[in-house]
Amino acid sequence: MLKHIVVWTMKPETSLEQKQEMKARLESLAGKIPELRFIEVGIDSGNGTMSLYSEFDNEDALIAYQVHPDHQAVVGFVKPLVAVRTVCDYVL
Repeated sequence: MLKHIVVWTMKPETSLEQKQEMKARLESLAGKIPELRFIEVGIDSGNGTMSLYSEFDNEDALIAYQVHPDHQAVVGFVKPLVAVRTVCDYVL
């Protein structure tokens, strides 16, 4: 099982509505991309960050998710909102 964690520091001008839309778009990928086993997205109420926790069977499944057209569409929405992106992937 591969765990994929992303933490975004949002740009100061990113609104709560944009963060909520980002969360909804990311979580809507569940069921659309077969390789995505689990996804959870959180909006931090304190400092303008957001996080994603997701699970995949292996690295190949993560790669398939990353290049999937539905994921790429969400990436196009997310990128302009983000100042910094940090990723941690690990296998259990």
